[in-house]
Amino acid sequence: MDAQTLRLDGELTIYTAQEVRQRLSQALAPDAAPAPLCVDLGGVTELDTAGVQLLLAARALAHARQRELRLGGLAAPLREVVALLGLDGVLTQAMACDHDTDSGLAAAARPTE
Repeated sequence: MDAQTLRLDGELTIYTAQEVRQRLSQALAPDAAPAPLCVDLGGVTELDTAGVQLLLAARALAHARQRELRLGGLAAPLREVVALLGLDGVLTQAMACDHDTDSGLAAAARPTE
């Protein structure tokens, strides 16, 4: 099954959290296609703790709705933020988005069977 892609650009911070939360919720809506959701973070230029919380909430929502969530393209400086928060193990558990190469991955929530 082909993954659905949601590209995020610019800041992923407290200032954009509400808008991004709506986009993620819509992409993970109960009536949305059951395909894996790939969140392309390649265009994200800034990440704060609100942005990280948003990614964790999206991961939990995907899991609750039995959807796979993949995060790809997170740049090295932004991966450092995740590591400093001690969440790199949580947000680096699964496969990257199919279009990712060596850009590093951020994560997945896989449904339990």
